[in-house]
Amino acid sequence: MVGVLVVAGCSGSGSEGPPGWVSSPPEYLSCDGFADPQLVVDLVRAADLVEPDPEEPSVKTDDEEPSVECHPLLGNQIGLSSSPVDLSYLAGGFWPPDPLMVPIRGLPGFVMHDSGWLYVPCTRGSGTVTLNSYISADTAELRNPRVRLAMARLLVDTTNRARARFGCAESALSLPTELPEIPDTDQAKFPEQREHTGGEVCSIAALSGLPGYQRPGPGTGYDESRPWAMETPRPSRLLSTCEIREGSGGVRGTVPGTPKVAFVTYRGVLARARHESEKYSWPEYDLSCHGEPVSYRMYVTDPDDSDSWLTELPDDPAYERMLDNFAGKAADRAGCPISES
Repeated sequence: MVGVLVVAGCSGSGSEGPPGWVSSPPEYLSCDGFADPQLVVDLVRAADLVEPDPEEPSVKTDDEEPSVECHPLLGNQIGLSSSPVDLSYLAGGFWPPDPLMVPIRGLPGFVMHDSGWLYVPCTRGSGTVTLNSYISADTAELRNPRVRLAMARLLVDTTNRARARFGCAESALSLPTELPEIPDTDQAKFPEQREHTGGEVCSIAALSGLPGYQRPGPGTGYDESRPWAMETPRPSRLLSTCEIREGSGGVRGTVPGTPKVAFVTYRGVLARARHESEKYSWPEYDLSCHGEPVSYRMYVTDPDDSDSWLTELPDDPAYERMLDNFAGKAADRAGCPISES
């Protein structure tokens, strides 16, 4: 599993210009050669993190595993890691990916506001493993594109350095120069007609299939409780999420509103993990599209706790019909219609 951790830092600048560590990044930020110090500084500044401190970074490596874990800043504000992927772990999570994830263009990875993942092969001799690279940054700002791009660049760079250090045969990946636009989280900006569309894969019309669901009607407080849908950008080589929520309240640093239902399409290694799992495979929804694995999943919230997702779908045919409808539309859109047989 490959992971990258990012440390935050606040870089205030005075009237005399930026401090020396900005214009001449210290070598101790390199994680013993696993990170570009300048890219670490770029992230520290973009996320307004804590100024670096000249203390030995925490670096753990195992060339045989192969794996690396590094925290270039004090307080683990930035963390980087890379290690062989655990397919059983990937398959076992029964919760939807956050809809604020955006893909790293052309690569099997994505970034959140405070973390990112990248899944790439590492071939040594006759064997190949998939590395899971991970990065995290100590920030709660949901929609800062500078932070996301800085994380993505550091994540890819660290992955390249890890693969080179571990003797992987694959060539270096290009550092991203831009990312897709971050999905909007302001429920008030969604036009009213969005509520009345029914032919889309990601539409609040799906709420009509939830057993016992009562849609809030016009009147006092309606604008604060009406449903809305948010979808991760496409295309993605790993996943796409459609999450339908109600309202606009919530805790700072989280997506506003109350989640109701989520539909997810997994691809690449995330789909393969589900296909190969005896415990978590859903044969009807673990399919092949253009020769590549794809998995369709649906998640619903706990009726007794709207902040928690159920660990499995309730035993009610209504939920299966909802998932069938989603999988059919998503498969059609991907050009791989599901056979009626």
